[in-house]
Amino acid sequence: MQVNSQRKYNSIMWIILFGIFIFHGVLEDALPFVNVFDEAVALLCFPLAAYDYYKNRKKEPTRLAKSKRLELALLSAFLLCGLMGNLLYRFQPTWIVAVSAVLAAKFFMILLSAGYLQKYLGIELEEQEAAVQVLSLLWFAYYALSLLLPRIFIQPEAWDICAKSSLLFALLVFCRHRRVWLYRVCLLLMLVMLALSGKEKAYGAIIIFALLYYLIVHKKVQTKIRYILYMAVPIALLAWNKIYYYYIEGSGRFAKSIMTSASLKIAKDYFPIGTGFGTFGSTYAARNYSPVYYLYGIADNPELGESSRQYLTDLFWPILLGETGILGTLFYCALILLLFIQIQRIYYYNPRKYFLLIYMFVFMLITTFSEAGFMQPMVMVFAFIMGVVLEEYEGKRKEKMKFFN
Repeated sequence: MQVNSQRKYNSIMWIILFGIFIFHGVLEDALPFVNVFDEAVALLCFPLAAYDYYKNRKKEPTRLAKSKRLELALLSAFLLCGLMGNLLYRFQPTWIVAVSAVLAAKFFMILLSAGYLQKYLGIELEEQEAAVQVLSLLWFAYYALSLLLPRIFIQPEAWDICAKSSLLFALLVFCRHRRVWLYRVCLLLMLVMLALSGKEKAYGAIIIFALLYYLIVHKKVQTKIRYILYMAVPIALLAWNKIYYYYIEGSGRFAKSIMTSASLKIAKDYFPIGTGFGTFGSTYAARNYSPVYYLYGIADNPELGESSRQYLTDLFWPILLGETGILGTLFYCALILLLFIQIQRIYYYNPRKYFLLIYMFVFMLITTFSEAGFMQPMVMVFAFIMGVVLEEYEGKRKEKMKFFN
């Protein structure tokens, strides 16, 4: 009885956290504390890691502990690169540096926090069918209200719609289907939202989902790096008009090409650690207009100047190259590679869970070439779900290994 009560309590906690992640962009306008919700979850990774180490310090180190230690080491090295740039060049005040450092590493910090939370909550994600369906209906209902009553309800951004709807669609397929009719209705509603978002990424998400589901669930194929590159081809074709417009026809004239070119120059001039957090391409480099923009002539552009500040945060790789240099970019790539390796292990445990993880991974990886990628606020819910599933696998693997010890 007590065990069932605890499981119910843990499930409610998970639903609340997941719900806030889904409606984060909507709630932050009405509830001020929601503004720092994902940052608070991210910062939990350090006290949770300390607690986990203290609790298990006398036990033999496990594969899970080694994996987490490596992730923490790479994350710390990445943060150190950016902070060294801040200490050496001092382009931004300390509070900007601190906030920007958390925002830059937030995805992997939330991934770690979710893993530790799952370790002690023990959520069975496949059993959360009702919660996912309710959240899908609420998400669509709010979107519909924002279209009908725009003066009362703020319409979610197209990127937000694309990221959250695609995740809910994937979770709907992933969870067990007890109410088939409701499951189908929710799937249809998420597809409608993706289509109405008007983003090429939304159509790309549908293509990626269909390809991965066919290959992994039906054909039992494990995803390789080259398969991801193959999938990027139809996405690139969908977005070719914009790629040509920004990088070829408008090279040196439009924000994306200017920011990309400037980041490469910064990486060379401030080799190997860049100019530091909050100095180029990130949110607070725009809010507290970075002096680096004056050094590289970006402030002279009418769209990127201090009076406009448009399109300064549209790209992912220029942020890494500019703020943390070649070295920091390599550490961040190592974090992405480590995540891919961790996901690959899930294939032999549960192909459906592997499909869910690889879908989110591919979706985010492709968006790094047109948005802020892993640093985009909308994908922090991806980190939360990924951390839960990866830890669930590790927990069950450890249970099975007990029989062989």
